Amino acid sequence: MPNYLKLPTRTNGLIRVVVETPRGAAAKIAYEPATQVFGYVRPLPVGMIYPYDWGFIPSTLGEDGDPLDGLVIHRAATASGVVIKCDLLGALRVRQKDQGGKALRNDRYIFCPRDASDEPVAADHVPEDLRREIEQFFLSSVIGTGKELKFKGWQNTKEAYASIKRGMKAFAARK
Repeated sequence: MPNYLKLPTRTNGLIRVVVETPRGAAAKIAYEPATQVFGYVRPLPVGMIYPYDWGFIPSTLGEDGDPLDGLVIHRAATASGVVIKCDLLGALRVRQKDQGGKALRNDRYIFCPRDASDEPVAADHVPEDLRREIEQFFLSSVIGTGKELKFKGWQNTKEAYASIKRGMKAFAARK
């Protein structure tokens, strides 16, 4: 079983995203590095499902001590453990408070998979209506967890990529 955390972040100009929770799941699933398996974390609030594949960017590290988070926007559903090569669209800047009141930055990076034509996506941003839907999903998904989210705006592709590079440096420095 591969250690997904240590996969190279980039390949041929694309960014890898490891799917933890596939589109359509009504429960959060997370990669457990110690056992190298994907495990059940908790159910989402009643009636909610993940609207897109959710996972992490390998070989990165965020303020919360975990890899950077990624949401892959596409029509298909995959499975836990699938690695998708993606184009970066942008990022939602998030300030998160945990149950203990500790605040930290925990951004959500937004991607779309590179399709079989191998052509880059035309968009370099997340459309406004989709931004609002994504924000609403994240607010609703933490109900009952004791977490509190505050959105600090959106980053375009260039700004988001600079943030991912910082996460890659943090991961490399941790070794």
